[in-house]
Amino acid sequence: MKYIESNFSNQNYQYVQDPKSRTKLLQIMMWILIGINIISLISNLLQMDLLASGYISEGAAEINDNRQLFIGITFSIVYIITGIMFLRWVHLLNKNCHGFGTQDMKFTPGRAIGYYFVPLLNLYKPYQAMQEIWKVSTNPINWQNQNGSTLIGWWWTLFLISNLLINISFRMSMSSESIDNLQVATTISILRELIDIPAYFIVLAFIRAIYAKQKALVKRNVF
Repeated sequence: MKYIESNFSNQNYQYVQDPKSRTKLLQIMMWILIGINIISLISNLLQMDLLASGYISEGAAEINDNRQLFIGITFSIVYIITGIMFLRWVHLLNKNCHGFGTQDMKFTPGRAIGYYFVPLLNLYKPYQAMQEIWKVSTNPINWQNQNGSTLIGWWWTLFLISNLLINISFRMSMSSESIDNLQVATTISILRELIDIPAYFIVLAFIRAIYAKQKALVKRNVF
C-alpha cells in the first residue's frame, strides 16, 4: 500500500482538457432546470385545483392548457440542452481519467455516454461508468479499491424512478381525456417533479465533487 500511495503522490497528472468551462456551464443549466421544474410543479398544482373544482369554464381550461403547453415545451428544450451538456461533461471527465494513465478502466469516453441509448443496458451501465469516473478521480493508481459515491447511487435510483413515472403519466394522459385520468396523470407528474428536484441537486453535488477531485490531482503537480 505504501508503494501505491508513493506512486500516487509522485505521478504527474495533466488534464486532457480542463473541464472548468464545461462544468460551470452545466451547473448553470442545472440551476435553470431546477427553476423550470419548480415552475412546472406550481403549474401542475394549479391544474389539480382546477380539475378538482367541479366546474371548468372554457376560458379557464384554455388558459390552463396554454400555460401547461408553454411550460412543457420550455422544460423539454432545457432538458435536452442540459442532457447534451451533461453527456459532453461525462465524455470529457472520462477522457481525463484515461489521460491520467489509469489502467484497466472498463469504460471508454464513447461507451460512458453511448450506454445511455442502449435499451436494458441503459438501466445500469451509465451508473457504473459514473462510479468509475468517481473512483479514478479519487485515486487513478489504485482506483479499483476506492469506494463509490452514495450521491451517484441516490441520483441513479431517483433517475430510474422518475423515468418510470414519466412513462406512466404520458400513457395515462394520452389514453383518455376524462377528468379522473387527467387528475391521476397530474398527480404522477407532481410526484415526478418532487423526485426530480432533489435529484438535480444531487447531480450538482457530484458534478462539483468530481471536478474538485480532478482539479486537485492536477494542482498537486503544478510547481
